[in-house]
Amino acid sequence: SQANLPDTTILKGSDNFNTKLYTGNDAATHAITGVGFAPNFIWVKRRSHTSNHFLVDSVRGGTKYLPAESSDAETDDNTVTKSLDSDGFTIGSYDGINGDGKTFVSWNWKGGSTVTNDTGSVDSQVNANATAGFSVVTWTGTAGADTIGHGLGVAPELIFVKKRSASDNWLV
Repeated sequence: SQANLPDTTILKGSDNFNTKLYTGNDAATHAITGVGFAPNFIWVKRRSHTSNHFLVDSVRGGTKYLPAESSDAETDDNTVTKSLDSDGFTIGSYDGINGDGKTFVSWNWKGGSTVTNDTGSVDSQVNANATAGFSVVTWTGTAGADTIGHGLGVAPELIFVKKRSASDNWLV
């Protein structure tokens, strides 16, 4: 019975997460709007053809992406993504994210403000939405047993880690 469940803190899930479908146009600048908030993390995948997954967040900057399907390092390329905006994001002409007539999906998460977090043994840059249980964190590792602040206030249930400066495997 639903009556046995605790009350939710999120009454409308699309206030914190939203899926946006779009069709590419091969233009040098293509604004994708209608997300409903300023996304702090986007995951874009072409639906109609084979292509990479593009992960972009506001902590690293709107032109930097990580390919989710490979161990490649971070890439800074404004022909892929240009910016994260108040109601979506802007992409460039790269075929894998804006191919003319090709269809795409973006999964968009809302964060908060990016701040320096000194909870832990290493300072981190954090953009957290504690209500939704989601944060993006970046830090410079020390090759030691570092602890990293994440801004959520509770232990995360799922963590993705990727070395950005060189090719290396994803850790989940």
